[in-house]
Amino acid sequence: MTKAGKTSTDIHMVLDIIDVLQASTRYDEFIVFSADADFTPVLRKLRREDRRTTIFAAGATSASYDASADLIVDLDAFIHDALGFDDEEAARETPNLESLLAQAEGLVWETVDNADQPVPLPGLTKILATRIPALPATEWAGKGTFFALLKSLPLDPLRIDREENTLLDPRRLNGHANGTTAARVVMPSGSPNKSDPRQAAQVADQLSRLIADEVAESNRPIAVARLAQLARAEFPGIEVTWLGHGSWKKLLESLRPPHVKIVWQQLAGWALDPDRHTLDLAAAGTVAHVSAADSARAAKVSRLLEAVDLPLLEPAKYRAQLEALSMALDDQPYVLTNVTKSMRDHCQRLGQPVSREQCLRLLRTLVYDGFNPEADPHGFEDLVAMTCGVIVSACDREGVPVDDADRFELLQWMTDQEAEAVE
Repeated sequence: MTKAGKTSTDIHMVLDIIDVLQASTRYDEFIVFSADADFTPVLRKLRREDRRTTIFAAGATSASYDASADLIVDLDAFIHDALGFDDEEAARETPNLESLLAQAEGLVWETVDNADQPVPLPGLTKILATRIPALPATEWAGKGTFFALLKSLPLDPLRIDREENTLLDPRRLNGHANGTTAARVVMPSGSPNKSDPRQAAQVADQLSRLIADEVAESNRPIAVARLAQLARAEFPGIEVTWLGHGSWKKLLESLRPPHVKIVWQQLAGWALDPDRHTLDLAAAGTVAHVSAADSARAAKVSRLLEAVDLPLLEPAKYRAQLEALSMALDDQPYVLTNVTKSMRDHCQRLGQPVSREQCLRLLRTLVYDGFNPEADPHGFEDLVAMTCGVIVSACDREGVPVDDADRFELLQWMTDQEAEAVE
């Protein structure tokens, strides 16, 4: 140990992991007790060797480090569930696992459809964990690991390339070896396209009936990305031009399936029968009911929040949480569980319901980045400044570019104000 208290423990841990990895006994899971992002290459090597990885970090971690692990042990869950120090009231509400699986399926398809090359699995892990925060909190919807979740979803014909550690659609992408850009498959002769308007109209009519039948037979809303999968399976090659519309979303908007309504929530689409289905995905805590303009704002802010691993909550929910945190620190001595309970209850009274887990996540982010709840100023404006500063610092650390317009947008989001043009 040096005078500064530094040791070579991390090097010894890495050497031990490599030794165990090469041992005659196969170990299926490695648990790393560290928040040090230097372990990121080790986690990725373990993933390439088809081993599960778990990290337990009592401190702030980087986005790339989190994305490289299959499971992140939540500190609060460890304190309550492993050590047995629990409140009389459960700290987290029981999420709807079926809803989480449906959201995960839709988001995976959306990510693959929007990508022009195979999707790296670490990046996909991060996308799911950030856009659907309840997934890692529920051990990937009860599946245990990200890979187990991925394999449980109906993603045929998508396949995992373990050599490249990516997820790809073999019908659109191939030859992504040695860093070359994947090439799109040429549409087979006779496939529907815009060059034959009569054929395209016939396919559109058949596709409308297919969507109507699927919705009629389903007892819940269907992810739009799932319908895209069915369209590709029924009409091979349709995805090359999407009947001349250029994207599945534009094609879908041109169709009018009977008794089907397309609802865009949480930055994803869902097909439902308004007379039989309801769409309640609020448990995941992400943005819902957004207009096109709000969706553009959300996309900008989401990029910043991802760097600090905070969910994309609606502006009113972030404002309510920060107001609630300010009031809670005024009213009582700082105890983590008591403060997060007060935050959640205050938000519910304001008509901006959030989960205890979301309150805990915001407060821990601030504390890990230097906020002292017992000594630092904690007025609403102080907390807004602290939160925005933490997010911008995380963006700088993660290499996410931030300009003045981004800072202004983030400030408006956290204070629930309408964004205006920046001079």
